[in-house]
Amino acid sequence: MNADRQSRRHAHKPSWCRVRMGGAAILAATLLLAAAPARAQEERTSAPSLPDSGGGDDAPPAQDRIGTLEERLAELNERLRESEEARQKSVSPLSWNGYVDFGFFVPIGNRGAGWVRDMAPMRQFPQYAGYSWTFLGDIMATAINTRGEVADLGDAPDAPRFDSVNSDGAAGFILNEINLRPRFQLSDRAILRASINFVPRSGADFLLGDFVDADVGELEYLVTADGKTSVFVGKSMPVFGIEYKQRKSDQRYGITPSLISRYTVGSQLGIKMRSKLADDWLILAASVTNNSSTIEMFHFYSEIDKNNSKFLNGRAAVSIPVGRLYHTDDRLEIGFSGEWGGQDRATDNAGKMWLAGIDLQFLGVNYAIRGQILEGRSPGHPDAVDGVWGLHLNPSGFLELEWQLLAHFGIYARIENRDALVTLGSERIYVTKEWRVTAGVHVVVNSHIIVKGEYLHNDEYGGINEFDNDVATSSLVLAF
Repeated sequence: MNADRQSRRHAHKPSWCRVRMGGAAILAATLLLAAAPARAQEERTSAPSLPDSGGGDDAPPAQDRIGTLEERLAELNERLRESEEARQKSVSPLSWNGYVDFGFFVPIGNRGAGWVRDMAPMRQFPQYAGYSWTFLGDIMATAINTRGEVADLGDAPDAPRFDSVNSDGAAGFILNEINLRPRFQLSDRAILRASINFVPRSGADFLLGDFVDADVGELEYLVTADGKTSVFVGKSMPVFGIEYKQRKSDQRYGITPSLISRYTVGSQLGIKMRSKLADDWLILAASVTNNSSTIEMFHFYSEIDKNNSKFLNGRAAVSIPVGRLYHTDDRLEIGFSGEWGGQDRATDNAGKMWLAGIDLQFLGVNYAIRGQILEGRSPGHPDAVDGVWGLHLNPSGFLELEWQLLAHFGIYARIENRDALVTLGSERIYVTKEWRVTAGVHVVVNSHIIVKGEYLHNDEYGGINEFDNDVATSSLVLAF
């Protein structure tokens, strides 16, 4: 029944209504038919065109397009070069490094001195009775700092000396030195360097004890663009061995230098050349200098020559990147060094001094093993003229281990010996047969603050009676 009602309702709709609905349908169909060609045309217009195989008149030749790209690339490179030059100009060519080294030391025995006299009637070495004075031990064994200064030089008869510390065996604080190292970039390949030490010490008789020590003043010229070959002119570090690389407090892992460092770490005045070859496997260094590589406070150093004979110095080393076998940067380096020249302080060219040695270092990620052996001779002057000393250095050396156990804590140990006769005419002779064990700790507070503590146990051998001459020392290094 409901269906019949719906049929009758639709059947009785007015005719105007039916006409209106039919017109709307016709209009919609017409619009759709009109839009279809337009949409197709739009799709054809927006579709990308394929390259014209015939080369249209409007397409630029390929050579012109390449030229345009090259011009743009050259322009980009020029902008990069100008940007790099501007960046380099914004960086100051002058830089400063250095440190303050403050310490505390405790001499143990013999009033801080490293030697004793050999006197009658209880002479230990009667064969040297022909000398006016005979001393046993090592005058520089009781070192308290990286400079190598000793707790006390002792009171040797008829031997005026500058005893810079002169503690008389007492424990005390000391400002070891203040070091300044300016560096100035003179040009792309020329570098000026200097190292100046300010050393505060006790004065006397209204005189200041403080002094200034200029140990480097040089020009380095980079011969090659990679910086692996350089020429140095001025007062430079020596080329002998390896210990000179650690002669500053902020460079040395421990505190005191070895017993043989007095022969190898002194600055030299002259011209030097250094080169790394064969992918850094071969290291060569050579120099011509006024003086030997001994330190200034020792008997065999004179910065200004009194004779025309110069020192010839050289080192050749092989550096093997053994870490490549197990994917680290570990290197093993073995070197041979030598020097020969007229005796410092001598006014003639007759006597010649020479030193020769072999060194080894294994540099790991958090540890290092270093060692060196050397020997040498210098005839001196039989009449002790001009203070020219004689030297008979038998094979002597050291072996050292440095181990950074933690990021902020490390330990080190060194064993060493020195076997030498040092003479001044027939006036005096120093007989040294000394061995030493050094142990210490290395604490890194941060990159600028390092604290070190060290104990040196000295002992005698070879017929010299043992005597107490140990030292405990410490160092606070404030580096910048």
